[in-house]
Formats: sequence, structure tokens, C-alpha cells
Amino acid sequence: MEDYFKRMNEEYIKKNYPERSVFKAYKKSMGSRGRTGCIIMGLFMAGGLAGLIWSVRKTLEFMQSGDEDTMKVGIVIGIFFLIVTLLFGGILFLVTKDMRRSMEEWISRIAAAGGCSEGEMREFDNQAVEPDSLIVNLLGKIKAVTTGQKSGILTRDYIALYNSGSLGVLKVSRITGAYLTDNVYDVKVGNSIKQAHYLTINLITADKKNIWAETSKEAGRALQAILMERCPEIDTAGGAVLPESEIAMMKR
Repeated sequence: MEDYFKRMNEEYIKKNYPERSVFKAYKKSMGSRGRTGCIIMGLFMAGGLAGLIWSVRKTLEFMQSGDEDTMKVGIVIGIFFLIVTLLFGGILFLVTKDMRRSMEEWISRIAAAGGCSEGEMREFDNQAVEPDSLIVNLLGKIKAVTTGQKSGILTRDYIALYNSGSLGVLKVSRITGAYLTDNVYDVKVGNSIKQAHYLTINLITADKKNIWAETSKEAGRALQAILMERCPEIDTAGGAVLPESEIAMMKR
């Protein structure tokens, strides 16, 4: 288990949580991601707006010349660029909204998602940087970098997992199930569509709160084992890998 769980230490804290707070670090990371997202979405939105202006001008020219067939094409192109502009404008709004969230707002949001109080989230934040907490490494270093998944944290009372940069926190005593899950998505290979798979571990509470992260099978089973040491009643389906449809049913 030493490959997957390491004691929290000052070197790790200094690198990942320099202000000794998971939520302060998370707020900062969301701000950084938001700035990158703003630039990308802004460029797409600007392109859509430029295309919209161009298509409107061309359509007006076609109207003046009486070329109805070409005018109809111009209208269709204009509608397309309008949709592009509105779509990326909406995404840009959501990205900037996340950037503006305060640490307190993130605490409230993550607490609600995990069925916890804000006080419990602050308790987790304090426990996270204590030496008896464990750094949970569910993926190897290379894959963790390529997926953008940070290591989780298992404290005395809480567990935090990251998926695609998003943070989720549950109280361990409320977890009723810890399941390895086979997730499937389609990949285009040449002219055909093939299925690809990735493995996650899903932690579920009695009130259907859920956090998850990508994992290797060995790391996922190690996490199941350590959670069962603390709460033997947690169901793991015997370590079997379940289809995502079955997990979706459990969360309803």
C-alpha cells in the first residue's frame, strides 16, 4: 500500500498547499484554469462575432443586388455564426463566474455536493495538512499529469478526491459504497468507431452523494481496503469492477 498512500509531509504541503489550505490552493487553481479558458473561449467568441458581422454585411449586399438565392445562403451562414457566438459567450460567462468565486463560496459549494456542513469542510481543511493524513495516489505520475488528476487526501475523518481538476469531499463515516467502475467512451479510429475504457473508483453515501477519481485497479482496491478498515460496513462488491450503468442506478 505504500505505493498508493504516503504520509502528509512538509515538502508536499509546501509544493501543493503553500498556504496550508486545500481550499485556498483549489481557488487559486480554478482561477488559473479560468484565465486559460477565458483566452480560448474569447478567441472562439471573437471569431464567431467576426464571422457574424461579415455574413450580415454580405447578406445586405446580396439583398441590394436582388440575388435571393445567395442571400438565403448568407442568412444561413449568419445564423451559424450567431449560434457560435452565443455558445462560446455562454461558456465564457460560466468560466468567469468560477473565477470570481471566493474561497467561502467554494467551501459552500463543495460542502453541499458532499452532504457536509461548511464547518465540516473547515475541519477537513485543518486535518488535511496534519501528519497523520495520507496522500492518495491512484495513478502513476505520468498518467496523473496527462489526465490532470491531483492526488487525493485521506484524513482522520474525511476523504478528498480530484477528477479532471474538480475537488470532491466526503465524510468517511457516511460512505456506504466504494466501487471500481468500468467507464466506456467512443473513439474514432479511421472510418470506424471503437470503444475505449478507463477505470474509476466511485464513493457513494447513503444520501446518494458521490465523489470519484480515475484509478488503477490495484490502487482502487487498496483504497477500498483502507476504507473498510475504518468502516467495515462499506460495500465494495467484493472488489469486482462494475459497469457504469450500475453505478448510475445506485446514485439515483
